[in-house]
Amino acid sequence: MCAGCAATARSTFAASWKEKGIDRSTIERWLDVGSRDWVEDVKRVNKKKFGGKQPASLAERVKQTRFLQYRGFTHEQIRQALGNNDVGD
Repeated sequence: MCAGCAATARSTFAASWKEKGIDRSTIERWLDVGSRDWVEDVKRVNKKKFGGKQPASLAERVKQTRFLQYRGFTHEQIRQALGNNDVGD
């Protein structure tokens, strides 16, 4: 399964479990959203789509972030993968 597909599946499972009344902390523990494996998956998907380049502008960072969120990655995973670099437009 591709990294982006796995993230989307993870997101789908989380939504399904949340609908069934399972609390967020339990879901996150089961899916281990902070795992280095997920961050590596974000980097791999980003490299495939954008060549692995760090965003040079705010617009590019937003574009990459939206794409990765659409693929099912969390904000924290994306932040870890792209870094906290300030970019200016």
